[in-house]
This record gives sequence, C-alpha cells and structure tokens, in this order.
Amino acid sequence: MNWIAFVNLALGLLSCSNPAAASPSPLQARSTQLTHRPETTTVNATGGTYEAFKPGYLAGTWEVFKRGEYVTLKGTGYIRVRWEVEYWKGVGPIYEPTFDGISGTFLFVAGGGGYQMSDTPQGCPQGTGCKNFTGSNEYGYSYPWDGYNPWHNMYYYLDGEVTITNHEAGGLYNVGVQAYSYDNILSDINTAPASSGNLIKYGYSYDPAEGSCPCSA
Repeated sequence: MNWIAFVNLALGLLSCSNPAAASPSPLQARSTQLTHRPETTTVNATGGTYEAFKPGYLAGTWEVFKRGEYVTLKGTGYIRVRWEVEYWKGVGPIYEPTFDGISGTFLFVAGGGGYQMSDTPQGCPQGTGCKNFTGSNEYGYSYPWDGYNPWHNMYYYLDGEVTITNHEAGGLYNVGVQAYSYDNILSDINTAPASSGNLIKYGYSYDPAEGSCPCSA
C-alpha cells in the first residue's frame, strides 16, 4: 500500500471513530447530568519528569511533551489533559499516553475544547489544507495506531493516585496536564460552536452515561 492510500485509510478510520459526528446545533440540555463528584483535596504532582509551564507552551501546569516524560498525580478532584498533535515536527503512528499506577478511582468523564482530532480545522495550527488536526498538506499526517480520537480537552476524575506517561514515537504530540474544577468543565463542554477559534462542536459527557452536550449541571 502506498503512503497516500495509507493516509487516506487512516483519515477514514478517524472519521468513523467520532462519537459525536451529528451536528450539535439542534441539541437541547439533556436531563442526564454531568455527575458532580467530590472535590475535597487539591490534585497535585508528587513526582515525574514533566516540564513546567512557560509562556508559549500548550496550556497546562505539568507539561508531558516527550516520550518517557511522566507526571504522578495525587488528590481528589478533576484534571484536564489538553492535546496537541505536533505534526509539524514529526508524523507517523500516534501512541497515546498511558494512565498507570492507579490507586483509588480514576474515570474519564468528559471531552471538550471545541473539537476532536478527526474534525476539520477552521484554521490549520501549522501549514495549509488540513483535513483534520493531525496534519497538513506540507507535513503529512499522523494517525492513531488504534483508532483513538481524543478531544482537544480530555477530562478525568481522580480520587487517589495516577501516573500519566507520554509514549510518542513517529507521530509527535504534547499533552498539558492541570487540575481543573467541575464548574469549568461544565462551561467548556457547553460552549456553543462558533465560526472561528476552532470551536467546531459542543463537548461530550461520559459520566454517568455517554451523551452529547449541551448538558445540565
């Protein structure tokens, strides 16, 4: 299989893996809530090889940018993992971060930020002619090796401890990790689509059940 055919196949798989492909515009707030779990202890880093945030970096307190970098978190509350596929520095298969050493409760609860990686940008992060957020005409495209299709903002609930590790190889990416509040998550996933700023669709709630937003508190 030549490279162009392979990329087209990968892009097709990405578009099929989008759980919120329907247009969000007619949606009304649904009765299923985004569960508000206890936020009793600030989530903090207890170890890791992460980088500290600097102006110009992807938003996050703990920057997990390179293969092998990790952060160990402990506390009771929510965290945001913000994604950026760094295709202008390297394309290929994307091996997503792992969440290991889990003690207590660790749940994926919502996706937001206005888009998933399979969506078509309103403006390319780098280059031109971007079919999605994993590449462009000039640089080529990265592709999740297992069909993974992250949101720009991935939200998790932690009551205990977890270690987040970057496993990039070929397809480069960055993740910025930070503690986040329930109220800010709800605001993000209920943000309406717009004609600019890559606010392409409403977010998605996965706690207690999967459903598209806007969603109620």
